[in-house]
Amino acid sequence: MHFVTLIRFKKKLTKEDVDRTDRIIRENPSVKVREMLWTFGHYDGILVAEAPDAETYLKFILQFTDYLSTETLAAFPREQALKLAGLR
Repeated sequence: MHFVTLIRFKKKLTKEDVDRTDRIIRENPSVKVREMLWTFGHYDGILVAEAPDAETYLKFILQFTDYLSTETLAAFPREQALKLAGLR
């Protein structure tokens, strides 16, 4: 499954927060982080990842809630979505 998580920082990030993020990603190999982008605007960042299922991803993303507020979207590759919609 693909996930896009919209991120807002709850506070000014510290080096410890950055190190913790790296550790969480490293310790959760079943979640493949494809892209982490910092953004301008309403959200501070975007995380694009893949996980075997929603439960695995939820357990992963909840580890960041001390310093991040998140909104997660389930996403589908275009071809898969077209097949599911009966358009292919």
